[in-house]
Amino acid sequence: MTGRLRTTAVRLSLAALLLAGVAACGGPQGYAVPSKVCGRDMDKDRLAELLPSGAKLRDKPSVSDEPFSCEIYVDDVMEFAFTEHSGQREFDVLKHAKEGRLGGFDQLRASDVSDNAVVSHTRSVVMAPCPKAGKNYILDLDLTHAENDHSDDIERFVRSYLPTGLAAMGC
Repeated sequence: MTGRLRTTAVRLSLAALLLAGVAACGGPQGYAVPSKVCGRDMDKDRLAELLPSGAKLRDKPSVSDEPFSCEIYVDDVMEFAFTEHSGQREFDVLKHAKEGRLGGFDQLRASDVSDNAVVSHTRSVVMAPCPKAGKNYILDLDLTHAENDHSDDIERFVRSYLPTGLAAMGC
């Protein structure tokens, strides 16, 4: 092999390795993120931000309509869950969360996705008016195995999902 041919072969090999590395890092999921989960339309890009890498994704909707709940599994480990309620009395979500009446939160803060909402690194609870069904709608979302701060991703997801959730719950 001549020097020039060898240099060309090395460059092509390096280019192929580089492309393979970029392709492998292109998306964390080995599965396709659907635009409908548990029978609900979702922004698949916002949902993908909340899910870890893995080979297989499946969803498990609740058997009852009220409250409605959805669990999302990656490689048979529940990673994401949400529950929706309608017809709820109004209460101060931030106050209840600080008092521990809504379960645990890591680095709790008020969220601007609604006038009455909180978000933490791995969880959010949102209350919104539900005039058609009476009283209020609540969305309680939890990333069950996340370790880092996902609060911005959670808020983006909630903003994209809230109109779907409200409509599905008769609001």
